[in-house]
Formats: sequence, structure tokens, C-alpha cells
Amino acid sequence: MFPAMQTLAFAETSPISFEIHPMSWVGRERQARNEAPHRHEYHVVIGVTAGTGTHDVDFQRYDVRPGTWWFLSPGQAHHLSMDGPHEGWVVAFGADFFGVSETSREVLVNSGLFNNLLNFKPFELSDSKMAQRLESPLRAISEEFQRSEAPLHADLLRSWLTVFLIESTRAFAGQLAGPHETSRTVCLVRQFQDLVEREYQTHPRVADYAAKLGITPSHLNDTVKKVTGQPASEHIKQRVVIEAKRRAFYGNATAKEIAYALGFDDEAHFSKYFKTNTGQTFSAYRKTLQSRYA
Repeated sequence: MFPAMQTLAFAETSPISFEIHPMSWVGRERQARNEAPHRHEYHVVIGVTAGTGTHDVDFQRYDVRPGTWWFLSPGQAHHLSMDGPHEGWVVAFGADFFGVSETSREVLVNSGLFNNLLNFKPFELSDSKMAQRLESPLRAISEEFQRSEAPLHADLLRSWLTVFLIESTRAFAGQLAGPHETSRTVCLVRQFQDLVEREYQTHPRVADYAAKLGITPSHLNDTVKKVTGQPASEHIKQRVVIEAKRRAFYGNATAKEIAYALGFDDEAHFSKYFKTNTGQTFSAYRKTLQSRYA
């Protein structure tokens, strides 16, 4: 028996789709809800300043240590397990809170912090001065979060969140696109990744995305490969595979039902596709997850 497709929502006490808490608060108040991998319908930022543990993201395990930062996109399955006392920040915000204008959406997409599913990894921060530059807006956000009745409350939170995302982009610039790439090229790739995230179930071809971006398929493939190391076609394939892995864990949908949900004409095509891209049959992968998270 697999768990239902669990998506955690904002606290009922939050009048807007935004929250910020110290990690100690999350461990104390939400631990019972977070005992198994779960996913959110909003963006989540986790910054660890003290403590160690493990973090499973889309069923891949990563080590947690001081200075690791995680930028999770809506839908990513994750489970954070800390070994003992820990400190840090957890920020969560919905698209209806931050993406209220084209400008804020561009900040979200062009930062490169989210939607890196093909090469997902935590960001590492060892520079104490840079860590302070991230702490400053987070403390301001935390203080404003408590002033829910103040005029222009949401507007000020959005402004401070923008500052935090920009500072984060600068802090982790060396871990994002290579320094030899132009900002125009990088922005194109991030726009492509954003499109894939929204349309991978209905648009399986590189040509579909190239047309939306106003370039040729070969140019899109070459550009994406130059920045990420993988062609555009691989990003599309792996996004489908990641969603199949998530659905393998959540709920009890059959392989046939998942195949149709992901745009395949039949189960046989889906099964071949999954094995080619993972090295395992879908049923074998599902049994592996069931054993790991029993």
C-alpha cells in the first residue's frame, strides 16, 4: 500500500500563501506531518546553519550539513531528517503570492535557483560574509511576517523576498551557470526549463518549445547543452521520468493509468521509456521505493 498523494498546505493561520519559520519551529510543529516523503504545491527554501542529517529529494538522498541550502520547486517530493539539534530557515511561498507580476516571475525563473530538476543539488555556502547577506533579508522577512495587520504587509514581504532571491542568486552564482555564459543565453535556458515544468505532459518534442521561444530546435538543443551539459530533449525526458517516479510512490495508480496521465498512448510505450531512462522496470522501481520507505 502506497501513501496517498500528500501535498502539504500553508498553516490555517496564514492569511497569505507565505510562511517563514526557524527550522527548530518546523521540527517541533510539523514533525508528525513530515515523517514520510511529501510534496508541496509551492516553492520551499531550506537553509541549514547548524546540524547534520539527510535530505531525500525526488527519492535521491543527499547529506545535510551547515551551509547547505535547498530550493525546492512545487511538486518535488522530499523528506528531511536531522540527526539532532539544528538551526536554519524554512521559507515557503505560493505562485499566487510572489508571481503576481511578470517582473517577479522573471526574478523567480531567471534566478536559476528553482526548476533545476535534471541537475538538482543543494547549494553550498561557506563564505561567512555571504551567509550574513542572506541572513539579513531573512531576518527582515521574519520580523515583517509577524506584523500581519500592518499596512502593505504582503507588498513588503514580496520586496524582501525579492532581495533574498537576488542575494541568493549572487551567493550561488558559481554553482549555477558557468561564468563563460552570457546572461542572455542563460535566461533562454531558464525560460525553456520553466516551460518544460509547465507543459511537459502535453509537449514532448523539442520543436514545441523552440516554437514558443522563437528559435529553431537545433539552436535550442545546442544552447541548452552548452549551459547544462545535456540537450533540451534530455531535460524533457527526465522531467517525465521524475514525475513517473513521484507517481510510483504516491497513491495506487496503475502503470497504465500513470502512462495515460503522462501523455503516453499505451502502457508498453511508457514501460519501455521508463526502463530506457532509469535502467529499471517501473514495477521494480516501485517495489524499491516501497521497501525503502516502508
